[in-house]
Amino acid sequence: MSTVGTHISKEKDLNTQIESFVAQIKRRQIQGSYNVALATAQLLLRAVSATRWTHIDQLITQIKVLGKRLQSAQPRELACGNIIRRVLSLIREESEDTNDSESGDGAANSPLITSMFSLLSANDEYDSTRMSQGLGDGTSRSVKRDLKPYIIEGIQELIDELRSIDESIAGMGVEMIHENETILTPTPNSRTVLKFLLRAAQKRKFTVLVVEVFPNDVEKTHEFALKLAGAGIETTVITDAMVYSIMGRVGKVILGTNAVLANGGLLASAGATMICQCANVHRTPVVVCTGLYKLSPMYPFDIESLIEVGDTGKVLEFEDGSLVDKVNVVNPLYDYVPPESVDLCITNMGGYSPSFMYRLVLDHYRQEDVTL
Repeated sequence: MSTVGTHISKEKDLNTQIESFVAQIKRRQIQGSYNVALATAQLLLRAVSATRWTHIDQLITQIKVLGKRLQSAQPRELACGNIIRRVLSLIREESEDTNDSESGDGAANSPLITSMFSLLSANDEYDSTRMSQGLGDGTSRSVKRDLKPYIIEGIQELIDELRSIDESIAGMGVEMIHENETILTPTPNSRTVLKFLLRAAQKRKFTVLVVEVFPNDVEKTHEFALKLAGAGIETTVITDAMVYSIMGRVGKVILGTNAVLANGGLLASAGATMICQCANVHRTPVVVCTGLYKLSPMYPFDIESLIEVGDTGKVLEFEDGSLVDKVNVVNPLYDYVPPESVDLCITNMGGYSPSFMYRLVLDHYRQEDVTL
């Protein structure tokens, strides 16, 4: 009875944590791809630890049901769905490894066939021996191992990977940035880009131009510039309108991203598409810094459904009543950047061309888990 009571208590605690997570992500109390991915992985770790299941298919079904609920809370936050698919892929891999090891044991214990003539007699003897061994002790020789500890360990490794991703990407900063180079970044809300530039500044001297990204990220832009200046980097904040005129002096454009799609396109801060087009005209390389947890198996068939719209009052204040009634104001928070506009994607596993992203999707996700 105590065991049943403990299990019921764990399920109640888990349901409370799930409801809390759904409420927080709906209210935007958890923001940013990294924070959402980390919180999702930690919640899935608790879910796998607390749930009871007798077959691996039951666990996969439970995780899919939970994943659908979490993703529906904020459909445009793709990092949540990405982590769920990574965990599902991990569970399937552990199950397949177990099956492979069991079939390997069976092959090792099978008799060696030396001639075609003795094929039938050898199989009959082997089957009778296996049956007698199974009936003798009341159990089969092939004992399935408990997968839960291995799945929990795999999810814990995923959490550790998330916490170290920015450091792995930042380590490549010295190789990508040259001495006395001018860098332009239109994504001041990216912690990955910030660590990338700060690490490079330890061995390189360069200048950073930070685009203001009006009207959504003006405050973050100035905070970003202050952090860079505090590290001894020569930093200048420029308006969005100055990008084209100054692009000829820029050595590289470095982007952070909210999500990378399967075709190599990405979702970045509003205005990023225009800046990438300016860079393409001036033949300036565009480099994207992103962790693999942002890599999504989704394709941009409906781009508008991926773009989140923010507060229109930042573009046109409601005090301007004479204009509000006459115009339709839209304030997108993100832009879709096509893969042709990007030259290189730097991930925690190395640098890849955007055209290679589909291969990384196949390596990290299963086709049956693309639709939760």
